[in-house]
Amino acid sequence: MAREDPILDDILAWFDAFAPTKLAGSWDNVGLIAQTPVPRTHRRVFLAVDLTPAVADELLARTDIHTAIVYHPVIFAATRKITMADPLQRSILRCIAAGIHIYCPHTTIDACRQGINDWLIAGLSHAWEKEAPADDELYKAVQSARYTIVEPNEDDPEFGVGRVASLPMPCTWTTLIARVKALLRIPHVQVAPAANVRGDTNVSTIAVCAGSGGSVLRSQTNVDVWVTGEMGHHEILAANARGVSVILANHTNTERQYLRDVLQSALIHGGFDVVVSDTDADPLQVA
Repeated sequence: MAREDPILDDILAWFDAFAPTKLAGSWDNVGLIAQTPVPRTHRRVFLAVDLTPAVADELLARTDIHTAIVYHPVIFAATRKITMADPLQRSILRCIAAGIHIYCPHTTIDACRQGINDWLIAGLSHAWEKEAPADDELYKAVQSARYTIVEPNEDDPEFGVGRVASLPMPCTWTTLIARVKALLRIPHVQVAPAANVRGDTNVSTIAVCAGSGGSVLRSQTNVDVWVTGEMGHHEILAANARGVSVILANHTNTERQYLRDVLQSALIHGGFDVVVSDTDADPLQVA
């Protein structure tokens, strides 16, 4: 598909080794989603969680980007037409016209080693709340993360979504909340402590799932805390009834910082120049 663009060939080969499309959920739409016929010679890629109009403006203001790596698929449901009338489709068309390919890894990055869920479990296993990690420190921690996969991939059980682990050093409920905010670089989270959980209650085991984790984590009833982006009301009640506390950070907040902490470093080590979006942000704010 990309034979006339050797740099795109390199990008596709890199992802095929790091987070191959075979790891994606059967319902997902991943890989090279939009390809431009306009030749580009730059090896610089752009990272974002979502291709919002603001992110597209930021991306297109540059003239040095070869490929946009957008975590969430820019085309997901069945699509009968792509026109400038739709604001999100307009962003795709503008990228194609400007000579920028769009690659969307989504659940391949959730399931792979050194992926988003590895980053969550590794980050929450260390006391980042006391001191910000140095350059590449989280990237190195992710490479040695220890965990059990919650939902192994059917074809290759060494990969999969969700992670559960015992903390190397137990911490308190209050400390874990601070650690989540420190790792994700956010000022607020929502919490649902189980009965009798107080600020000084010890936490020894956690389960994590980036994005929407209710369906993945519901089997993990022998841990102290679930950490994810969002869950349904009744999923939270069910967790608490089983003695599991819940920390919710909003969907994309469990994904975004991974781009800077890990994926950026991994791509640089793979020989690419990398720019991470400054305008990409969670759509939900605290009012």
